[in-house]
Amino acid sequence: MSRFKNFLLTTAYLSFFTLQLYGEGWTFLNTARIGATDFIKKHPTYDGRGVVIIILDTGVDLGTLGLTELPQGGVKIIDVQDFTGEGDIKLEEAEKGNENDEQFLKHSSGHRLFGYDKLALHPADSLYYIGVVEEKRFKNSVLPDVNNNGKEDDVFGLIAFKSDTTWVTYIDLDGDGNLQDEEPYWDYKEQLKPITFRGRDPEVSLNLATFAVNIFPDEKRINLYFAGGDHGTHVAGIAAGYKVNGQEGLNGIAPGAKIISLKIGDSRLAGGATVTGSMLKAYEYGIDFAKKYDGPVVFNMSYGIGSEIEGHAQMDLILDDFLRENESLVFCLSAGNEGPGISTIGLPAAANRALTVGAMNTKENARDVYGASINYDLLFPFSSRGGELNKPDIITPGAASSTVPPYSSRENKWGTSMAAPQATGAVALLMSAAVQQNPPLPINGAILKKAIKNSAIPIRGYLPLEQGSGVMNVPKAFEFYKDYIAEKEQKMILGYEVSTLSPIYESEEGEAAYWRFGGYYPDKLHKQKFYIRPVFPEDLSADERNNFYRAFNLKTTDPWIKINKSSTYIRGEKAAVVEVYFDKALLNKPGLYNGKVIAYRKGGFLAGNKPENKEFELMCTVVVPYTFHEQNKHTYQSGEIRLKPGELKRIYFDIPLGASSAAIRLGQAGTKHTKLKAYLFTPQGRESEHRLYLNTEKESAHIIRLLNDELEEGIWELVLYNDFRNEENAYATVKISFSGLEIIPAQINEVTFEHGENPQGSFYVRNQFSRRVDASVRGQIMGVQRINYISDDSEEYEYLFTVTDDCEKVEFELEMDADVFNLFTDFAINIMDMDEEVLLSDGLSYRSIKITFYPPSSGDYILKMVPGFAAHKATDWSARLTESYFMFKRTKIVSSFYTFYPKVKKEVEFEIDGTIPVAPDRFYVFGEIWLDEQDVNKYRTIVPVVLHTSLKDY
Repeated sequence: MSRFKNFLLTTAYLSFFTLQLYGEGWTFLNTARIGATDFIKKHPTYDGRGVVIIILDTGVDLGTLGLTELPQGGVKIIDVQDFTGEGDIKLEEAEKGNENDEQFLKHSSGHRLFGYDKLALHPADSLYYIGVVEEKRFKNSVLPDVNNNGKEDDVFGLIAFKSDTTWVTYIDLDGDGNLQDEEPYWDYKEQLKPITFRGRDPEVSLNLATFAVNIFPDEKRINLYFAGGDHGTHVAGIAAGYKVNGQEGLNGIAPGAKIISLKIGDSRLAGGATVTGSMLKAYEYGIDFAKKYDGPVVFNMSYGIGSEIEGHAQMDLILDDFLRENESLVFCLSAGNEGPGISTIGLPAAANRALTVGAMNTKENARDVYGASINYDLLFPFSSRGGELNKPDIITPGAASSTVPPYSSRENKWGTSMAAPQATGAVALLMSAAVQQNPPLPINGAILKKAIKNSAIPIRGYLPLEQGSGVMNVPKAFEFYKDYIAEKEQKMILGYEVSTLSPIYESEEGEAAYWRFGGYYPDKLHKQKFYIRPVFPEDLSADERNNFYRAFNLKTTDPWIKINKSSTYIRGEKAAVVEVYFDKALLNKPGLYNGKVIAYRKGGFLAGNKPENKEFELMCTVVVPYTFHEQNKHTYQSGEIRLKPGELKRIYFDIPLGASSAAIRLGQAGTKHTKLKAYLFTPQGRESEHRLYLNTEKESAHIIRLLNDELEEGIWELVLYNDFRNEENAYATVKISFSGLEIIPAQINEVTFEHGENPQGSFYVRNQFSRRVDASVRGQIMGVQRINYISDDSEEYEYLFTVTDDCEKVEFELEMDADVFNLFTDFAINIMDMDEEVLLSDGLSYRSIKITFYPPSSGDYILKMVPGFAAHKATDWSARLTESYFMFKRTKIVSSFYTFYPKVKKEVEFEIDGTIPVAPDRFYVFGEIWLDEQDVNKYRTIVPVVLHTSLKDY
């Protein structure tokens, strides 16, 4: 017996409802591209009704038009919770008092509230608890003036007590110190009653935000919930908005769905970062709700950071465990905005069982939102790509004009954050349709994901690691889902786990063949084995597991992928084994090769290898780089490159042995005018801080230079992109070249002093390459520096530092091991003055970051780190912190002009033009010597200078 209700409406109502819900097409919030518009037009009640969408984000504003009501009547947002602590107000037992025959309750701060004795409700035990909401606590948030009256120092008192039935609160919403004119509030989900602070002039000032309360008497706190940023509200409108901006027919994907908002991001931190346990607690809360709710539930989380070890972060694994234990759920996650480089899927979007969504740019949206003319749909360049993972799973439109709180004017946004709620709303439609069948269809998350992936339609010009299975197709996915359920798939097998050799992981095991290592890949003599294991339902018996049998036809998508068999099978729990190798003759040009081995079910639903019959995929990626050697003079020169608007081109190059610096030149092709940008990615898929921009109306070429400390060994990726908003094709050439100066020793640690003379020193240079190098040598003593090794186990770490009058800027470099970074869902950093005013906010996207702070004045400052642990509580973490103080007045290092001949070791002498400063205790003096080559590429090789002059050293 299904626990889901069957919904029946009369034909007359359906016709009226269809007319109400859909008028003209709205390309600003595109519901047509994934088939949602047609799906609801044909089946008006399949609009998400009966389904709850749980949104983990910055919070969803309760008063925003488009998120207040359901098409069928009733309140759309049925619960709100804040897991960040941003809105927490401490409660304490109130002190009673009397003044001029008026009774009041007093807070320990001295704040008093009158009129409590005249309220309609009173505590059953005569105990009142009191709290104070001070606006100044929100000074670093999005709402420093909660009632928008022009002041940021208002104080609003509140009381809470247990009435005869439950806990209740009264809030002094106008801040006049009297509760007599206030109404009672209960936990939001009990009353569905939002809160608005008063005190503004409504004729000239907006109500910026709508609040709600939740009371936690055991913890002696009240939480004042609000949307700490516009992101979550925007996401909610895409997934389930109804009459967005009050417009009839302007709806999200699933307008009939209800919403639960779980706030996981704290607006006081950069990017609304998550804090320790906020993400985990939100999922636990949502799962607990889903277990009790008589209907389907789907989660949306458009949140995350970069992956260091894709699929192996703590939160990745937690989400996979949740989905394994709760088979009726679907988690829709944004893939990340770290593209267009490959190997950029974010954390926790790398979770294997989640539905990971990339962002496409529809031609209609490009036209009506951005005024761009493109002939076919594109992927947005920022959309994260896969590689070592078979991700993303699908793509959906990733730009929309949607709902935002009144304090925001940014209703147009793009990102995979906007693509995920498209998929979430679509899943809600499928769930809504499923439970309205007669009899209702059971809801199974893994089978829904299978139906969604197999029914998706690829767009032209993109590889599987870029778009996954393609664009989601709601009507087709529902047909597939009905077929799978009719075959009782959810009772037999939920999917497959794939494992294979993957040297990028320390364990050398991953889910895809990913070869980006010096041009090596498995050949006919060294085949790669894939192991495919069945994933059974949790309640399948041992006998049923043992008796399972399924056979597959194997097909490759590309001729360079070779397999050792055309079919295979799985019997019981034993893994099937498929051997794969790659045809060298077909991989003879540098570039990115990506394809799949697809397994189709033998004797499936339809004859032949049809999409509905797809069972599993083996992702294969080979990167063949350009290489550099004496024969090509360590230089690559492209021919003319032509890119249409929205088109990109990838160039892969391997750093040659002995390289000390690189130059990458993006140049004009002939006399053709062009605008073009290029992104540079390290071998690990991390975007370099260097970008190239070419506008030939201003310059004929743009050159970036990679210094010796930046030249990470391995295969780099350069991605050229012609912005889709450009009206013309882009034409350019690319030149990549290297210099090879070996520095001996690699770092200067000592100089010599002669009485009355400047400090002097020397080092040796060996030119490793075959061309002559002419270089000028000079440098600077820049300031003082020290390295600290942090070892901590707290949720906040504060580091006090002092800036002197002669300091221009302070640079902090924070770096941690990948295994440590995997513990987090965010890592926020604030630099504050001693009044805790935030002067700079940032955060880690990957395991290292460099932050530059220009102090407004000399004095003391606080570097505050807020690691957001995936677990409930903080645990041991460690990092290396390098702090560098750059002086306004820097001492020159002078040398001369040198010629370095191939393979010859030559001594270079230098002199420090002045005295070396004495470093403060536990600091050292630092600087750099630069070898600037005189050729057109202007290579620079850096020699670090570290001189220990402190009287108290380490």
